[in-house]
Amino acid sequence: MSIRSKLIFFMLMLLAAISGIIALLFLHNEWASISANSQKKNLQILVAMSEVCREISDAPGKRYAYRYFKTFLKTPEIIQVSCRESSGRGLMEDVYYHPQPSPFLRRFKTFPPPPTGIWETRGENGVEILKASLKVWDAQKREILASVDFSTQLIYQEMDSSLRQSSSLFFAILSVAFALGCAGTLIITRVIANPIQTLGEAARMIGAGRLDHRIPVNSKDEIGLLAGQFNDMADRLKEFDEMKKDFMSSITHDLRSPVTGIELCADIIGKLAKKGDHGKIPEQVFCITEHSQRLNRYIDSLLEVSRIESGKMPLEIKAVNLEDLADRAVRAFKAYAEQKHLKLEFIVGQDIPDMRGDPERLYQVLANVIGNAVKFTNSGSISIFIEASPGWQKVRVCDTGIGIPRGETGNIFSKFYRINHGKQGYPSARQGTGLGLFIAKFIIEQHGGKIEVESGDKGSTFTLSFPVQ
Repeated sequence: MSIRSKLIFFMLMLLAAISGIIALLFLHNEWASISANSQKKNLQILVAMSEVCREISDAPGKRYAYRYFKTFLKTPEIIQVSCRESSGRGLMEDVYYHPQPSPFLRRFKTFPPPPTGIWETRGENGVEILKASLKVWDAQKREILASVDFSTQLIYQEMDSSLRQSSSLFFAILSVAFALGCAGTLIITRVIANPIQTLGEAARMIGAGRLDHRIPVNSKDEIGLLAGQFNDMADRLKEFDEMKKDFMSSITHDLRSPVTGIELCADIIGKLAKKGDHGKIPEQVFCITEHSQRLNRYIDSLLEVSRIESGKMPLEIKAVNLEDLADRAVRAFKAYAEQKHLKLEFIVGQDIPDMRGDPERLYQVLANVIGNAVKFTNSGSISIFIEASPGWQKVRVCDTGIGIPRGETGNIFSKFYRINHGKQGYPSARQGTGLGLFIAKFIIEQHGGKIEVESGDKGSTFTLSFPVQ
C-alpha cells in the first residue's frame, strides 16, 4: 500500500470516528433535552388538571377551567383524566379514548420522573400507561386527587418525531462536513504524498546513476526545504562522482608513469649489460630509485588517508622550531623554483620561539603548501612569511600563480578533490591525487591549529596558524 493510500485510509478513519462520536454526543444530548421537555410538559398538564379538580370541588356546577383544559391542553397522548376525593368519591372522570395494543410496542424509556406528584408506569391489557397523580386541597381543606393517564407509546412517538426532525438537519450538515473533509483529505494527501513520491522517484533515479536529476522546488515550506536539501545532496554526490572519476584517472596515470619508467630503465639496463656498457647502468639505477620513490609517495598518501579515517595517525610531540622547518621546506623547493625562473623568498619578521609539535608532520604540511605554490605559479614569486603573535605562530605562503577559481576555495581541502582541470592553467597532469591539502588540514587541526586560504583571479595566500602552548 502506498503512503498516499495509507494517509487517505487513516484520515478517512479519523473523520469517520470523529463524525461518529459527534453524532452519538448529539443524539444523547438531544434525547436528554427532548425527554426533559416532555416531562416538563406532562407535569404542566398534571398541575393544570389539579387546578381543574380544585375548581370542580369548590363549584361543582362550573367547569370553566376544564373547558380551557380540553381546548388548549388536551394532547393525543392523554388517555383519561379524573378527580377524586380522599374517600374515593369521584368528582369527575373523562375517558378520551381506549388505546389498543400495538405489535411494535417499545418500552418507554425516559429520565426519572419529576419530584412533584406520583408517576407510575403500568401495563393494562397489553398497553403501557403512565399514570400521574397529584394531591391538592380545596377551599374547605378537603383532599382532592387529580389523575392523568398518558399513553407511553404516543409520548415516545412524539419524542422520536422531535428527535428525527432535529436530527435531519444535523445529519445533513454533518454529511456535508464529512464530504468536505473527504475532499480535504484527498487534497492534503496529494499535497503531502506527491512530493514524497517525487523524492522517492528522484532517489531511485539517482541510485540508478542519473546524478544530474534534480527536484523542482516550488515552495518554501518543509517539503520545499527537503527538496532543496535533496538537490544539494545530489550536487554533492555528483561532485564526489566526478572527483572519483578524476581521481581514478589521475591515480592510474600517476601510478602507471613510475611503473612504466621502472620497466623502461630495467629494459635499458638489460640491453647495456648485454653490450657490456656498464658505465651507464648506475644512471638507470638512479632513475629506477627516483621512480620508486615517486611511487612510494603516492602509496604513502593513500595509507595516510586510511590512517586518518581510522583515527590511527599518532603524533610524536616534542619541542620544534617552526622557523627551521619552514627554512628546510623552502630550501627543498629552491632548485624547482629556479628551474621555473621564480623568485622564492623566506621572510622572518622576528625571533620565533620553539613550540610543541610533531616535526615530521609539520614539515610535511609546510612542504605540501609551499610545493603547491611553486607548482601552480608560472611567473612571479612565492613569499613565505613567518611571525609570532600572543598565543600563536603563523606561516603565510603567498604566490602570484593562477589562483583558485571562485567557489572552489571551500572544496580544496576535501579528500580527492582537484580543481577542475578544464580550467586554463590546470592541466590534469599537474593535479596529483588531491590528497595533499586534505592531509595537511588534518595534521594542522591535530595540532589545534587552522588553515585558511584567500585567492582571486591571480595569486593565492595560505595562512597556517599554530597555537603556542
